[in-house]
Amino acid sequence: MEPAMKVSKLFTVVLMVSFLSACMKPETKIVDTSCDWVKPIFVRKADKLSTPTASEILAHDDKWKQFCGEK
Repeated sequence: MEPAMKVSKLFTVVLMVSFLSACMKPETKIVDTSCDWVKPIFVRKADKLSTPTASEILAHDDKWKQFCGEK
């Protein structure tokens, strides 16, 4: 086989490998850590809350239960 033919075949193989590897997508893994740092808000009887604040706390705690659950 002629040297020019070997180089041509090698170049073709390298080119094909580079095209094929460009099509590959790396695997992406998403890890949700929000439940590690978001916690329910606990209120004591001694706490003085306005009605809007109490409603916001209740809404927050309901969402926490929905997404994180009581573990």
